Amino acid sequence: MYTPKHNQIEDRAALLAYMRAYSFAALASAGPAGLMATHLPFVIEDEDGRIRLLAHMARANPQWREFAAGIDALVIFMQPHAYVSPRLYDSRQNVPTWNYVAVHAYGRPLLIEEREAKIELQKKLIRQHDAGFLEQMAELPESYLDAKLAAIVSFSLEVTRIDARYKLSQDKNPAERERIARDLEAGGEGVAAQTARLMRRHIP
Repeated sequence: MYTPKHNQIEDRAALLAYMRAYSFAALASAGPAGLMATHLPFVIEDEDGRIRLLAHMARANPQWREFAAGIDALVIFMQPHAYVSPRLYDSRQNVPTWNYVAVHAYGRPLLIEEREAKIELQKKLIRQHDAGFLEQMAELPESYLDAKLAAIVSFSLEVTRIDARYKLSQDKNPAERERIARDLEAGGEGVAAQTARLMRRHIP
């Protein structure tokens, strides 16, 4: 990913917080069948200095069949984003642009095939989004759970490289950045307001 120096960020804690906040991402890979991409909810773990991404996809999805060949894959986290109007700059000689944050995590997916490990991954995902469902899940018949597990493929990806671009008007002067942030906040809650919060958090 092209990342000018003023858009770079190397703060590990900030990157982890971002990936966890926007954990619905796209898994892209290239194998004998060509380029494929699947949009998935991820669990992001950080253990012993290593970042690991956990997810699952439908067994009917052919992308997972490429994993056994040891392919490289890319997980793209891409939210939030917002249009920036040139009317917010000091000079009228400007053009529109877009502010956004994108994190690219690279690694090789490995299948998780043991039943208990697959169930534990599902529990981690549920704790992340709907912890109250765990009690109900415990009441489900094993035959029902096994049928659901048979229909999915679980996997992990240990991150070997991260590229991040925080394009948040860092090249503009403080007055312009403030006008941009206020304009993005004016529309109420949504991706534009989230982009403004990231601007305020990552620009002094």
